[in-house]
Amino acid sequence: MKAKWTLFVVAACFGTVGAWGQEPDVLSIDAEPHHHLAFKNEYVKVYQVEVAPNDAVKLHRHETDALSLSLSESLVTVHFPGKQDVQQKLTNGQIRLQARGWVHSTSVHGDTPFRNDTVELLMPQSGERNGCAQVMAKEPMHCEGVHDRVGLGQSQFETDQTFVGLVLVKPHEQVVVGEPAGATLVVALDSGAAHSDESGKTISLRQGDFVWLEKGKAREAFRNQSGAEVRLVCFGLARADGASHSSK
Repeated sequence: MKAKWTLFVVAACFGTVGAWGQEPDVLSIDAEPHHHLAFKNEYVKVYQVEVAPNDAVKLHRHETDALSLSLSESLVTVHFPGKQDVQQKLTNGQIRLQARGWVHSTSVHGDTPFRNDTVELLMPQSGERNGCAQVMAKEPMHCEGVHDRVGLGQSQFETDQTFVGLVLVKPHEQVVVGEPAGATLVVALDSGAAHSDESGKTISLRQGDFVWLEKGKAREAFRNQSGAEVRLVCFGLARADGASHSSK
């Protein structure tokens, strides 16, 4: 009997050591507690993310391609299971691709909260390529000779299904955004812009707010009511349905 108990205790100890060496469970992005779903249709999900200093986004998986739009200056460490951790200094307005299948967690350092809007592209994507921004970190940019796309701005990132552009709105000026042949998601990287809803009411956008324009809807005017330049990121989607929506 004593020999059997000894064998049991040793086996239990080895099992505990093995468990200590394991990664935590991988969550879906919907289950990750810092990702707050703000909008969903059959083409995109928009998550608004905020993480306090010295906290961390838990280990989670991206089931579709997603684009992260940074809304803060943050120093983070990104952990990929089985790979070396990567420390990154994220800038306000930086756009990053989080490719389908990515599994990672993110620790936030310093004294500044980490904020972003994460846009999941629910349609399968192909032909991913950078425009005038390093959205895919290890891939070249393709900016020479690129012209702004009417209603969507300067190319930052493209696939065969999606165009991501940047529109700069000077103080007290107005731009017209959208592409009636497809749907458009507009995300404000800065506070200060305003647009009118279907009732004619003026809606002011804060940093991180967004507007959904359905396919077939006329282009929409955005006016910069502030004294500083405002940046708008515009997602042009190849096909779209669903109702017009604003986060405000």
